[in-house]
Amino acid sequence: MFSRRVFCQLSSIALAMNLSAAAIGQEVDEGSETGLQRDPAFQTWIDEVRTEALSKGIGAETLDIVLPTIVPIERVIKRDRNQPEVKQTYARYLTSRVSAWRKDKGAKMLQEHQGALQSAAEKYGVQSRFIAAIWGIETNYGTVPLSYSVFDAVATLAYDKRRAARFRRELFAALEILDKGHASFDLMKGSWAGAMGQPQFMPENYLKFAVDLDGDGARNIWTSEADVFGSIANYLRSYGWVDDQTWGRKVKLPEGGEQSLQGMQSDGLSPDRWCAAYKSMGVWRDLQEWQALGVRRLNGKDLPARSIPAALIVGDEGDGEGYLVYRNFCSVMRYNPSFKYALAVGLLSDAIAKGQ
Repeated sequence: MFSRRVFCQLSSIALAMNLSAAAIGQEVDEGSETGLQRDPAFQTWIDEVRTEALSKGIGAETLDIVLPTIVPIERVIKRDRNQPEVKQTYARYLTSRVSAWRKDKGAKMLQEHQGALQSAAEKYGVQSRFIAAIWGIETNYGTVPLSYSVFDAVATLAYDKRRAARFRRELFAALEILDKGHASFDLMKGSWAGAMGQPQFMPENYLKFAVDLDGDGARNIWTSEADVFGSIANYLRSYGWVDDQTWGRKVKLPEGGEQSLQGMQSDGLSPDRWCAAYKSMGVWRDLQEWQALGVRRLNGKDLPARSIPAALIVGDEGDGEGYLVYRNFCSVMRYNPSFKYALAVGLLSDAIAKGQ
């Protein structure tokens, strides 16, 4: 619950919101664009949110500060309907995200933040290159400005019908973060979908997985690299990360393998419990069975001799290439349930490790 002093401070912030971007010389970006307007139906919906929030223990003072400021953002709906993970080809998606800049910068960040990354890696059992790769994919190693109001973003998606239930929970989680003092009002900025801070945690995931690795009493995923790294590692560990395995590898398929290997019926192996939900990954087989079926490293050499479960992901049709992925791939998919996203993280982690 806010003190009277904090309440007054937040009131001042709320009144000054329209002037803040100009005051610090920033260009007002697309996050400021509205179009749905605060019509009577939306206001009725906000009133219902307030009633439910109060029943969940969110303080009235918090709601008085936040709810009157919320305006739905038309561009958020457009972005939600046109996500690159769905619209872009594998080649385009991976080329743009595993860029030369991200590789070079990632290798430098791996060295520059070696101590903090290693602390997170040791505490949570997640290799530091994967922590750095997610950091790089999500916010270009903490350099991407986050200008959308988290409250506007998640409220817009909660009011929309497509994923209303999920984002209604995110709205209540965001209100809880502010109400409990985990973050100040001005820090509650994020992406178009409401993902917050350098690791781009949704509000619910912040409450579940954010950690205070630097020991200052705050779970600061906005400006503390130690907390950012620890939170990413804790997230992956919570979804079954295995630190003696990698994510998988890009492979060369035998002629006709794009169709024949994917369509081949087999009892296969039982997927890891974290992977079982992703039915579209197809049949899991031992790595040596994939070897027997003609799958090879990109240079034509044999696959590693190790026996571990692997699934085959085929990218763009006609390129003759695919990816054998292991159970850690599914942990990354929990971060973002997209094959393309998880491949980008894996490929970037390989590249920045080689670039050290």
